[in-house]
Amino acid sequence: MNMKRERAAICLVVLGIFALCAGTAFAAMGTVDGFSFTGIANKDMAGAGNKAAPDGNPDAEFDVRISGTAGALSGFTLKNLTTKQEWSTAGGAQNVLVVTDNKGSVINSSFPKVAFLLAADYKVYANDRAAIAASGGEFEITARFVDGSTAAARTTIAAAAAPSASKPAVQPQTPTGAVPAGSGAKLISSAYKGPGGYDLSDGTKKLGSNMNPDHRFDISLAGDDSLTGVRIRASGGGAPEKTWDTVATTGNPLVVLTDLGKGTPLNGADGSISIPITNLRDLSLWVDGSDDLSKQDFRLTLLFTGGRIEETDIKQTAAAPTPARSRDARPTPISDNRRVARAVERAVQMSAKPVQIKLDVVGKNRLKKANGARDFSLVIRVRGQGSIEAISLANQTGKGRWDTIPDSGAWLMLVRKNNSQVNDPKDFSVSIPIKGSDTLELLIEDDGTLAKKDARFLLTVTWDDGEITEELLTW
Repeated sequence: MNMKRERAAICLVVLGIFALCAGTAFAAMGTVDGFSFTGIANKDMAGAGNKAAPDGNPDAEFDVRISGTAGALSGFTLKNLTTKQEWSTAGGAQNVLVVTDNKGSVINSSFPKVAFLLAADYKVYANDRAAIAASGGEFEITARFVDGSTAAARTTIAAAAAPSASKPAVQPQTPTGAVPAGSGAKLISSAYKGPGGYDLSDGTKKLGSNMNPDHRFDISLAGDDSLTGVRIRASGGGAPEKTWDTVATTGNPLVVLTDLGKGTPLNGADGSISIPITNLRDLSLWVDGSDDLSKQDFRLTLLFTGGRIEETDIKQTAAAPTPARSRDARPTPISDNRRVARAVERAVQMSAKPVQIKLDVVGKNRLKKANGARDFSLVIRVRGQGSIEAISLANQTGKGRWDTIPDSGAWLMLVRKNNSQVNDPKDFSVSIPIKGSDTLELLIEDDGTLAKKDARFLLTVTWDDGEITEELLTW
């Protein structure tokens, strides 16, 4: 009798395995719902060939979104279908492909079992972005799952080395047309990032602040040239068309350019630009944040040496409440020049400049201890969704730094909300949930620079997903 039961159990197991194999033959465990070339990251994650260690060359970064009810990945393969070059996470691959999760952690060592539920976002890095951008081509990402099934998606990178086609001539000082191509730089990536980070434009033709976080665009350029003009035109979304540029003679408000994510303007005194492009250069473009641009699309025009232009449309998904989604619903695909926006874009700005108050709780060290000198209070306004895991304030014209980071060596920063301390009482770190907007007070000890005129301090807020929001403070 026991023998019959054992045989029956074995038969059920065999039938179960057969059913599983039959099922996976017809459908993959997951799908690739988004695949795009980021182009504007300046990260070095992989070395040449099969070396995973960085080699000093920024890598090509791609965004990948995987969805499925539940499953596990066993690896990725990236192919340039034009040049036939291939990168893989598999052991012994000729060219290594480095993969990070949505927290920025490398997960190569976790293959062949990387679990996902409903949807998961990854970044994949292939060595030497300059070479990849120069050759361009059609790229295919293949996701491999633990059941043996696969899913794939494709995207195209325009070859940066190829000169642009000639366009009708205009006067070279305005980005409204072009003369025949005479230079080699090419726009390889562009994205609208939303408001927040810096307030460099006051809505006029001059550099200045009006306490509204600017709208940010990020672009990546490849080749050898000089960028001499920029124009951004917003349209659609039920709002009037609006234009910003760097041309001193127009009445349009200014586009401020900085290196990627930085706060130092590259414009001249009259707003004009002449920015050298060598090999690769990543830039941020900032326009006044007084208007709501959340539902508008953009036309970006770049003017290069000799009057040659590059133009592209930047589309965005209007920020709207996210509807409830069933377990088998598919997330919105991510495509080139399109990102799914948060319900509330992140931003930080000064609400009240530092003033000395009748408190003495911090000193010239990491200790919460009175030292006989009254503290300074700096009030900031934070907007976004997530949790703030660190705040720092760094002098940009000399020495001086305060933060909430344990064992950093900087002077202690105490953070208060509604007059109550939010720092951890042991190591003074912070973890501050933000849902919409909130006001925080920073208590710091003056090192002799807080009361000076023409002060320049960089305020940095680090979120729980690794994103950093910055604001250049002046008073």
